[in-house]
Amino acid sequence: MPNEADELDLISEIYKPGWLDDEREVETIMESQPFPAFGNTPAGSDPIQLPDSVLGWKLHERVTGKPWPSGSQGNVGSCVSWGTRNGATLTMLAQIAAGSNEEFADIAQEPIYALSRVEIGKRKLGRNDGSIGAWAAEAVRAFGVIKRGVYGNIDLTKYSEARCKEWGWIGLPDELEPVAKERPIKAYSKVMSVDECQRALAQGYGVNVCSNQGFRLSRDSDGFCAPRGTWAHSMAIIGYQLGKRPGFFILNSWGADAYSGPMGLGDGPGGGFWAEADVVERMLKRGDSYCYSSFNGFPAQRPNFYF
Repeated sequence: MPNEADELDLISEIYKPGWLDDEREVETIMESQPFPAFGNTPAGSDPIQLPDSVLGWKLHERVTGKPWPSGSQGNVGSCVSWGTRNGATLTMLAQIAAGSNEEFADIAQEPIYALSRVEIGKRKLGRNDGSIGAWAAEAVRAFGVIKRGVYGNIDLTKYSEARCKEWGWIGLPDELEPVAKERPIKAYSKVMSVDECQRALAQGYGVNVCSNQGFRLSRDSDGFCAPRGTWAHSMAIIGYQLGKRPGFFILNSWGADAYSGPMGLGDGPGGGFWAEADVVERMLKRGDSYCYSSFNGFPAQRPNFYF
């Protein structure tokens, strides 16, 4: 297990700032949304009895036959696109597990990054890396997402830092916009508390959390990482547990090699960790975290997490 100094060196080596805290931009985006607050949606107000735990990566194993991968954003501040992609992936997995005929798609991060910064953000960040959670949420609603694959002379089969950087300035190529619009996210809503986050996850709605909260890179015996320092960062919340140590499973975008220590309940993806519920509450209160629905209106639903 690395000591504090080693972790600081590792973070400075691999971490790229990627989330911009801009309340005015968030407010502008949310003013036009039909479901700005998850707590006011049918799913957010449904008197659901929460299961003791939700382990979203188990749905990935069930639907695809493979473990949820732990990818790395690399040397570009594209974390918002990763957090959005992973949150939307959980929503898609729950929908399929509930009986939808939808085909599973390995969602590409580069289009989300491009659309959020250029088509939605209007290049307000210039050449600097990063994006805003609300921009990315609006990008996948207004334009949609793209499955990894080959489209003409554009090869999107693997994540590319260089393409992320380039498209983050020039935007999504015009020929790919119709492809994205074949698979839109129908709605998104702001998640502001652990109660809302639990309700969202229990009904199969993945969450992207954006905040300034940092963590240690070493997990304790229960798989939890202690809060420490400041990260202007976006990650996905894909699980929770109640009981004696309530917490949430956060999937980062720095790869599995960034972490050490036991995985804890459910043996989640190596690029993630458990975080205490009170810490996640503070993160959500920053006001730029969202869950995603493939159904208009966030209907109350009961996906089967048990198999």
